[in-house]
Amino acid sequence: MALRRVSRPLRSRSTGLVEQVARPSCIYGRSIGTATAEEVKTETVSSVLTTPSVAESPALEAFKIMSGLILCRQPIVTPELTPFERAYYNYQSELRKRLMWTFPKWFYYPEGTLAERQFSAVQPVVDGKDRDEFEKPDIMFNRDRRSKQEIVFPERDVERETEESAKIYAKIEPRSRITEADQNNDVRSLERKLDRTLYLLVKKDRQANEWKFPAAEVLNGETLAAAAERLLLTTGGPNMNTWLVSNTPAAYHHYPYNPEDKEPYTGAKVFYLKSRIFAGTYVPQKESGVIDYAWLTKDEIPDYVHKGYWASMAAALSKQ
Repeated sequence: MALRRVSRPLRSRSTGLVEQVARPSCIYGRSIGTATAEEVKTETVSSVLTTPSVAESPALEAFKIMSGLILCRQPIVTPELTPFERAYYNYQSELRKRLMWTFPKWFYYPEGTLAERQFSAVQPVVDGKDRDEFEKPDIMFNRDRRSKQEIVFPERDVERETEESAKIYAKIEPRSRITEADQNNDVRSLERKLDRTLYLLVKKDRQANEWKFPAAEVLNGETLAAAAERLLLTTGGPNMNTWLVSNTPAAYHHYPYNPEDKEPYTGAKVFYLKSRIFAGTYVPQKESGVIDYAWLTKDEIPDYVHKGYWASMAAALSKQ
């Protein structure tokens, strides 16, 4: 079977250019069929030259990049127990006492000490004689484990007690959870709400009616973490021991600028980093623009900030 050669005419470059460029059905009101190759080239080049440049296009929206700081003080004491938790811990304590038959003398009265000899001297001696014909005595640690152990504590010799020995018998009284700052409702003190997390909010002179977390503009060549550290130093002073939890932002908030202010930016985008304070106090510095500050819990912040701002920040704050 002989092969049949099929020859196809080659497409000229001029025809190929016309077909590639002139894809629309018409160019400026003329159909492609009535336009020559030279006319198509001329119209295509002129349309490219008359296209608006990037400089002539409307200006893109520009936002100021800012670094914010969620500075918090962690709880110092454990939270108050609920009625259910109190009942549960009381039950566990009594159950532990009931199961611990033998009094741990070695824990409260170390062996070889004077207190241990005084304690052992007043304890009743178990003779170990079997008073029951059908049950043998189970004597261990000077007690019969078949019955409840009776403990006798030695009397205190108050006349011979020294100041150091008196501290052993002194009753431990925990300090009150309600501090003076709580009684005076001093929101600038870190001694309030010891069982809750406190967050720093500031109020600036330019926005006298708005409370926000501190924030500052990120300068050229500066990272968010470096800007946050600079912000804390320039607004709160050097007398604080803080720790930046992470370089990754924990919250984000953006807001537009007022057109009447004639700012070069249309708005600001703020990326908030988390930080913790361990010691020291926040003291507003001069020329920082901070006119007031407050240490607030998560439940108190909604009363100070706007609803839109609170919606952006609430998820980044601790419930406790």
